[in-house]
Amino acid sequence: MKLLLIVYSGPSPHRITSTFETHHVDGWTEMDHAHGAGSSGRREGTRAWPGESSLFFTAIDDTRSHELIAALKTEQERLAEGERLHVLT
Repeated sequence: MKLLLIVYSGPSPHRITSTFETHHVDGWTEMDHAHGAGSSGRREGTRAWPGESSLFFTAIDDTRSHELIAALKTEQERLAEGERLHVLT
């Protein structure tokens, strides 16, 4: 099993859950309104540091994880300016 953490910042977190559904991910957890800082800047939900992130966790079989990670990377390439998607394994 592999645990994936997906961090999405943008107006359409459903794009992550849709990817999960397309790839038959049986279970996942979403945490909204996450604040923090990283390579793409600060997100604290304030006027000084606008924006928030959604965190997604899923545990998936190693053999299926490669396909899901590739699909998430494809989604990453489709993001509009200002949106962010990070996949951590």
